[in-house]
Amino acid sequence: MRRLRRPRAVIGALCAVLLLGAFRFTGFHDVRAKQAASRGAQWISGQQLADGSFETAGFPGFETPDAVLAIAESAQTTPKWNKQRALHVIEDTTTNGVGVLHALDDFADSGIDAGQAAKLVVLDAKPLGISTTNFNPDHDKKKADLQAIIKAGAQANGSYGAFNATLYAAIALRLTHGSVPAKTLAFIRDAQQANGGWNFAGDPTGTDDDIDTTGLAIQALAAAKVSKNDATLRDALTFLADRQQSTGAWQSFGSDDPNSTSVAVVAITAAGYNPYVACWRNASDPDLSGHPYTSPIVWLRGQQEANGHIRSPNDGFGVNTFSTSQTVEALRREWTPVTPLGRQPCG
Repeated sequence: MRRLRRPRAVIGALCAVLLLGAFRFTGFHDVRAKQAASRGAQWISGQQLADGSFETAGFPGFETPDAVLAIAESAQTTPKWNKQRALHVIEDTTTNGVGVLHALDDFADSGIDAGQAAKLVVLDAKPLGISTTNFNPDHDKKKADLQAIIKAGAQANGSYGAFNATLYAAIALRLTHGSVPAKTLAFIRDAQQANGGWNFAGDPTGTDDDIDTTGLAIQALAAAKVSKNDATLRDALTFLADRQQSTGAWQSFGSDDPNSTSVAVVAITAAGYNPYVACWRNASDPDLSGHPYTSPIVWLRGQQEANGHIRSPNDGFGVNTFSTSQTVEALRREWTPVTPLGRQPCG
């Protein structure tokens, strides 16, 4: 009987591996990551303001879109994304009868640009199953056509205004139209620095280490369906590998930073790798093979305070929700990255 059972077990294991190859490396089965994400989402919910938003730093559109996604992502109960569940939990996110959907609706109606519209598409409208051409979650008289706003921002060179706006537009266009325009992909490629990264201005002559912009650019490349061996992608991953700290984190302005680390984690996942293990790093820079590796996800969990908030070096300027929201997204990785490449040959 044992001889009969063993082949079945082997076959079952092989099937599991093949099935896993069809999915991104998410945090759904990571109990500790899910628990940390749940505590983080609960803390975020407690920061909601009287107008329904989460703009605790006072910059419209800065925190609320990510806070919404973090709360929706933490509420997922199955590996496959459930838009209806995401929408229901966000509909229930209210304070004194005012919901966060009201805040998103007002922001969309406030005269936003292409980048802001694209961010709403990527982080809110699509994961919640809300129309991107008739965005009106508050069901009032004014409706926003997010796709039209993005289209109106298109420039002849393939950009959509600021470089960050262009990256979000690329991802949004993949979600709404199924592809990224060739000119936009070329614009993103041309903005890469010689060191493999991108800076906030999209200046290819720069040498600064901007992890956040580089991580978002990698997600845009994945949205454009580049090859897993694409040279621009490989150089960008090498950039991330060479700048990861021994703590497992990535830095911003000289300090280990949860936002930069979270964006890097999502970028590595978008490239088809498991950020939990060193495979992605060693494949990106073989010279690092054999060096100790600390998982950035473990580091992110370690930044959580007892109340669920994720500590940030920017807390000295005033605690806001942004570091916690992006960390929840990185811990769960079930909506973001929205368009991961196929699984890499190691992981």
